[in-house]
Amino acid sequence: MYIYLFGLGLMGIVWLFFFLARKDLRKPMIWSGNFYAVTLTASFFIWSFMHWFLAQDPARSIIPGYWDPPTLFDLGKITGGCALEDIVFMFLAGGISSVLYEFFFDKKISTRKVRRFKKRYALLVGVLAAIIFHKLFYLNNIYLLIVFNFFGALTILYQRKDLIPHSLLGGGLFFCVYISMFFVFKYFYPNFLTDIYNLKLTSGVILAGIPLEEYLYSLTFGMIWAPIYEYEHNCKDK
Repeated sequence: MYIYLFGLGLMGIVWLFFFLARKDLRKPMIWSGNFYAVTLTASFFIWSFMHWFLAQDPARSIIPGYWDPPTLFDLGKITGGCALEDIVFMFLAGGISSVLYEFFFDKKISTRKVRRFKKRYALLVGVLAAIIFHKLFYLNNIYLLIVFNFFGALTILYQRKDLIPHSLLGGGLFFCVYISMFFVFKYFYPNFLTDIYNLKLTSGVILAGIPLEEYLYSLTFGMIWAPIYEYEHNCKDK
C-alpha cells in the first residue's frame, strides 16, 4: 500500500538535502517544483478531458497502462494517472532537477535579466511534439512525457545556447540521482517490477532491474527542467 509513498520519501530526503545545503537555491527549487506540478497536472486533466470524448484506450494511460501503484483514495485509477502522490512527485522532481547543476558545479543564478531572450516557447513545442507523436504511434502515454521533455529541451538549446552546458550536464546529473534512488528503492522492494509495472505495454527492456522508460524519462526531464528557471526568467548562471 505504501510503496509509492516510500519512493516519495526517498525523493523528499534528497530534496531536503539540497534545500538545506544551498539557501540561495531555495527559491528556484520551490518555483521549479510548483511550475512542473501545476503545468503537468493542468495538462493532464485537459488531455484527459479531450480523450474522454474519444474513448481513449486505458492501455495508453499512465495508470494502469504503464504502471499501477496503490495510491491514496485510489485516485490514480480514477483519474488514469494523476494521484496526490503524482503531484508530490512532480514538485520534488522539479525542485531537485533545477539545482543539481548549480550545486555540483558551484554556480549561482544571476538576478540580471538576459533581455534579448523574450520569446519562450519550449513548453509549447514539447506539447505539439507529444500530440504529433500520439497521433503517429499507438504507444503508452509514458512516451508522451519523454517526447515532451526531449523536444522541449531541444528548443531551449536552440534558443539559449548559453544554457547548453546547464541542460546537458543537468540532465546527466538528474539521471544519476534519479536512477540511484531507484536502486535504493529496488533494494527495499525487489519485486516492484512484477507488482506494479505493466511491462507488456512498454518496450519490455530492463536494464539493471529498471525499465528503459525510467532511464529515458529521467535523462530527458533533467535536460528540460534543469535550466527551466533560467529559461523562464531570462537569466543565467554565473
